[in-house]
Amino acid sequence: MRSYLTRLMSEMVQEYDIDGIYLDYIRYPFQDPGANRTYGYGTAARWNFRSITGVDPVDLSPQPNPSLSPDHQLQQRILWNRWTEFRIQQVTSFVATLSNTLRRQRPDLVMSAAVFAHPEHERLQKIQQDWGTWAKAGHIDWVVLMSYAQDTSRFEQLLRPWMNGQPFGSALVIPGIRIYNLSPQAALDQMQTARDLPTPGFALFAAADLNTEFATLFAQTQATPAPSAPVPLALERYQTLQREWNWLLSHQKLWMERPVLEQWVRDVNRLEADLLTLANAPSRRGLDRVQQGLTRVRAPLAAPILIETANGTYRLQVWHHRLGVIEQLLRHSEAQPAGR
Repeated sequence: MRSYLTRLMSEMVQEYDIDGIYLDYIRYPFQDPGANRTYGYGTAARWNFRSITGVDPVDLSPQPNPSLSPDHQLQQRILWNRWTEFRIQQVTSFVATLSNTLRRQRPDLVMSAAVFAHPEHERLQKIQQDWGTWAKAGHIDWVVLMSYAQDTSRFEQLLRPWMNGQPFGSALVIPGIRIYNLSPQAALDQMQTARDLPTPGFALFAAADLNTEFATLFAQTQATPAPSAPVPLALERYQTLQREWNWLLSHQKLWMERPVLEQWVRDVNRLEADLLTLANAPSRRGLDRVQQGLTRVRAPLAAPILIETANGTYRLQVWHHRLGVIEQLLRHSEAQPAGR
């Protein structure tokens, strides 16, 4: 099956002008060993595991067996953990092999995967989906969280554990919003929440549910489609922040100590110019200059600052999140080979 899927997707990449590959159901089914519901016992998997350990996985169980001695129970538990790790590696090795194969054919291909936002230990035990390793190893470019929820509070609860700055290499972690059975207003609320968190964007599932009501709402509330390349997208995000800052400054609603403010305004404008240059003429030196400029712009926002708007503290936090996203996009661009 692995060979068949690899050949199938290789043909897609070679024969069709596609932008990327999106891996769905890249995991085992949900399992509950306590209810005797486990998966992965195909002939090849059993043979491979038995050749490594000398044990057939069908003879293993995580449940205590009172007929065994404590030492034998411990050995069974260790072997069960090895069986879980074996299955985790089966999924991870397939993602790695597929990614390497397709990128040799198309270095500019975007690799992404739909993944669960469950806590890592639970996810590894129940579905063997180690997407953190895939991201850190560079096997995928986008981690699309299936952060599906009927209300915004639950949506944010699913996202926050993955938005705390933990490193996932150069991969972008993108929340997914399921619009099936979701009102356009609720979807819009979740999209705004995604914007206020340190996320580079959001994905909508699925195209079949984008009805006329959604299309009208999006046309009224969303900007024109954002650029897909990371540096132009970072520039667009930054210019949006600039417009907000300019409005606050022109209405005397943003205050710092005067020398700090004057230098900050110069740094803010210089960073926009450097981002424009980088977007038009990518270079290592230009990227370094932008990253240094971003550090200068962020620094005063950690000092005493007054924002005379409702929820000023929250607004400052959002600015930090959005500057963090720009940093993610720059890191993502740094890892892309020529042409990607």
